[in-house]
Amino acid sequence: MQFQRFTYARSPKEHIGYTINTDPPEAVFWTTYRLKKSHIKLLDKFDRTTAAEIKQEIFDDIKQTEQN
Repeated sequence: MQFQRFTYARSPKEHIGYTINTDPPEAVFWTTYRLKKSHIKLLDKFDRTTAAEIKQEIFDDIKQTEQN
């Protein structure tokens, strides 16, 4: 199974590609699966601090969307 590629719009001019790697891969579609920040893999290279900030932003955005 191939991983889906997603895009996060950090700002109107900054779009960041990422995937969600779960074990098993189908778990990304399960309503009962609890996503972790470690499942988010950025497709672009960033320093550790920036990558952690971006992952947190993506994680928060996903969690906020799930609640609605």
